[in-house]
Amino acid sequence: MANKYSNLRGIKLYNALLKELGEANKKAKNSQRLSASQRRKIVSEELYPKFKNAPRVLVGQVNKDIRGIIKGLPPIEICNPLYLSEAYLSFVEYYEINNHIMRVLPECLDVRVNGGQYGVTKIFNTSNYSYYSDGVQKIIENIRKEVNNNSGRAYFSGIVKLKPRRKNNGEGQNYFVDYVLYLNDEAIDSDDGVDYSLPKREGKKVEKVKDFLVEKFKILEKEKKKRKRQAKKKRDEAKKQDPKEQKRITNQAIQNAIASLRLLLKNKIITKDEFERQKRDLISRKK
Repeated sequence: MANKYSNLRGIKLYNALLKELGEANKKAKNSQRLSASQRRKIVSEELYPKFKNAPRVLVGQVNKDIRGIIKGLPPIEICNPLYLSEAYLSFVEYYEINNHIMRVLPECLDVRVNGGQYGVTKIFNTSNYSYYSDGVQKIIENIRKEVNNNSGRAYFSGIVKLKPRRKNNGEGQNYFVDYVLYLNDEAIDSDDGVDYSLPKREGKKVEKVKDFLVEKFKILEKEKKKRKRQAKKKRDEAKKQDPKEQKRITNQAIQNAIASLRLLLKNKIITKDEFERQKRDLISRKK
């Protein structure tokens, strides 16, 4: 049997690997269907770099690598909102919704971002999601103005709902995840989910989907903590470099110390003379 990869290099090899991955994905009936962008990403990051400079590209090795990729995919049920664990859809800080959609959710899910009076997107599929053209960016900016950059007041929670004029029969294409905005823990729109329970026999699939989301969620959380550390470091550096800010911090600390001295005087722990002496000393340090 001739080696179909023997004379392929560059873009021809890339396209052959892309086609092979797509065909293997179609045959794997129980695995998630990869979008075109997902297939290109896998070939660009995993398959093509490995084989592009190989003296000989062996069919057996290509097939082995592709089987490993397909085996690592989540079950096809991950595209059905009913199989998603609520824990990984809830309490998404409003400014993190873009990362959540892109990094946690599978690229096959129908969702809506529901900011009520601040804006509501159409139901869109995550496989072709765009932060700007789907309208999410505008909603986030509107919310930001309302909460004045106070992230503790606004968050989204994903609620599984039935699409309009669809049957509530458990088929994935009939449902979507509605990311409803909460302000001060109050939902700005209905947060009633669909009334449907999966059969008990689907429990293993639910667990497989959950395991897949756990790993993606962990990665996102690590990245979020890293961004927060970097932001704090920048703020601290800015404060050190800003004389006005440094003066404000010092004067505030002095005011706090004088307030503590007053409390000691009130409780007769120090005398009036001691209070006045220490107060004068603190005031002399003001910038």
